[in-house]
Amino acid sequence: MLFLAAALVLFFFSLALLPPVELYCRLRKPAIVLLILELALIIFFSRWCKRSASGALSVATFVFAALGIAFNAVLLIKVIGRC
Repeated sequence: MLFLAAALVLFFFSLALLPPVELYCRLRKPAIVLLILELALIIFFSRWCKRSASGALSVATFVFAALGIAFNAVLLIKVIGRC
């Protein structure tokens, strides 16, 4: 349950980082930090989930972590051409 909560919080922070285009350059560093945290979460949880009893919590954690990674990756890709 703790991993799901962490994945949800990081997902909503990532979602909040999708601003108007003029703010992309300022949000590059927070997006990189969130991307690293989400990758660490998914790596750490993948080792832990084998011992988890609930499959639904495992799937939800992976889904929200993957969506957060996708949002940050989109932001970082869009920054390349604008800054």
